[in-house]
Amino acid sequence: MNNSDNFSGRALGFGILLVSLLAPAYEGSVVADQPSIREPDGAFPRPDGHGIGDIFFTPDGAHLVGTGNDRNTRKGAIAFWDVATRRLTRSVKHPASFSAAVFFPDGQRLLTGGWDKKLRILSAPAWEVTHTFDYEPSNHTPQRLAMLPDGKRFLSGNSSLKITGPLLWDVEGLKATRLTGEKRPTFGLAASKDGKRFAVAYAGPIAEIWDAEKLEVVGRLLLEKTATHQGVFASAAFSPDGKTIATGYTSKGAHVGIWDATTFKQLHDCHGFDERAVSPLSVAYSPDSKLIVACTGPDRDRPAHIIVWEVATGKLVYQFHPSKQGGSRMALSPNGRWLVHSGGDGMLRLWDFEKIRREIGK
Repeated sequence: MNNSDNFSGRALGFGILLVSLLAPAYEGSVVADQPSIREPDGAFPRPDGHGIGDIFFTPDGAHLVGTGNDRNTRKGAIAFWDVATRRLTRSVKHPASFSAAVFFPDGQRLLTGGWDKKLRILSAPAWEVTHTFDYEPSNHTPQRLAMLPDGKRFLSGNSSLKITGPLLWDVEGLKATRLTGEKRPTFGLAASKDGKRFAVAYAGPIAEIWDAEKLEVVGRLLLEKTATHQGVFASAAFSPDGKTIATGYTSKGAHVGIWDATTFKQLHDCHGFDERAVSPLSVAYSPDSKLIVACTGPDRDRPAHIIVWEVATGKLVYQFHPSKQGGSRMALSPNGRWLVHSGGDGMLRLWDFEKIRREIGK
């Protein structure tokens, strides 16, 4: 687990320790009393000395990418695996430890954030650094990144209590505009598939939905807030069909919320994680927008936990432990075929998600 995951686990959980859930799940039509370890359908070899922090697929889904640290140089490292063969095809050094990364839509460029407080653009095929520029303010680290679908703008955010609100960057001029929304640190960023809206999940009980052209807040997602308690958002994702928004958050336990993307009302409060679990950092929709998958598990002493919910009903339809030793990062391929989890034991395990869907009839 890298520094970013350690930080996120502490900040988003506010000291809450993760334990694995022992609650009902569905395996086909049979109810399972407890989630169990599901044997993977494959695995990706981790480069020697390479600690994996985050994982994601290239836009075309042909490669899995892992960003992390080279334990020998203490700088950043990027690994590329061919999904079809599971072979490691390239390992690239990065000038600094990673804080965030996201692909441009063309899949030929990668935007990275470093703990040296720099943003960089790496270009294929060698994945060499072609642009380096300072974050704003220059003494802080870009910890959250989201690319708009046209590839001309991107969002960045920082979870520091001294930074309020995200930045919207113009790629061509590499200039940033701070958005005048909530005066809170940023925990999650996401853009809709059509590029018309983006979401900013703050360190608190509010997430804003913005019009990407007018740069105006058009809606707010609100969690419970009382004199003694408030929910805290951690992540956000738009459904591919644009009808709903999913959020990971903590509110007397870890939850996934499903929200109407037009009215901004919460449709479902998805349960399943233990009440002491930290907020899910990884939340993904299936390509047909019918299912949501989320993962939590930063504590290496306890199993990681992946849950699948049905969007229409909010019901838990499947769950399993991908690793005995934690790991809060997972990725679902763009075509919905493959689900990959980065375990706290350093293993990258793969499951055929279409096979899981056939088993549960979803």
